[in-house]
Amino acid sequence: MNLLQIYQKPENAAILHSRYYVEGAMFGAGVSPEIPMPDVWLPWAIQHQGQMKNKKQADAITDALFDYFKYCLQLMKENKQVLPDYCVLEDDRESWGPDSALSQWMQGLLTAHSSMEKVWQNAWKLMQAANPEQAPILAKKLKHSLGMFSTFADVNLAIEQARERGQEDFTEKLPLIAQSLHDTLETYVSISGELASYLPNQFETFVQKP
Repeated sequence: MNLLQIYQKPENAAILHSRYYVEGAMFGAGVSPEIPMPDVWLPWAIQHQGQMKNKKQADAITDALFDYFKYCLQLMKENKQVLPDYCVLEDDRESWGPDSALSQWMQGLLTAHSSMEKVWQNAWKLMQAANPEQAPILAKKLKHSLGMFSTFADVNLAIEQARERGQEDFTEKLPLIAQSLHDTLETYVSISGELASYLPNQFETFVQKP
């Protein structure tokens, strides 16, 4: 499932952020240890506020986003989360810019994580209090995951920063590093699941639009 259908209408595409960004943001919202309500994540998809033509258009966009969000939740509930097929590092280095499909998806995911930072921190505090020995392990895994996502959200910046650190072979290693993105995403989701275990079961409480 994807959001391609609503983007086939120019009037929708003109209002929304890119499909890749929005799909990443919706996935990121679903990964949050505490599942946010639609009024939290719907604004992340809208690039130009107040430009809906009518209620019919607004409802069509909202329904499509809501269905995709539920789809992401179901994937994670069944432990079937996967990177979209377009989330690949192309062979052509000229395509590694921030407008690539991979980078936009990662930008959306990081937007969601940043926006839900307080939720992550709250769950983290509860985990530390109940299971302090687990904290250093999860902290290392989470830092690595977010670092990977940031790398591919802006590949050129990551290359520049690597050069400043003296990692001259970083560019050549990127294709190999990209191959581990799927595993990194699984780790990120598993960390959220671990943190969510210290909170009420969000899959049961989120059942319908308000």
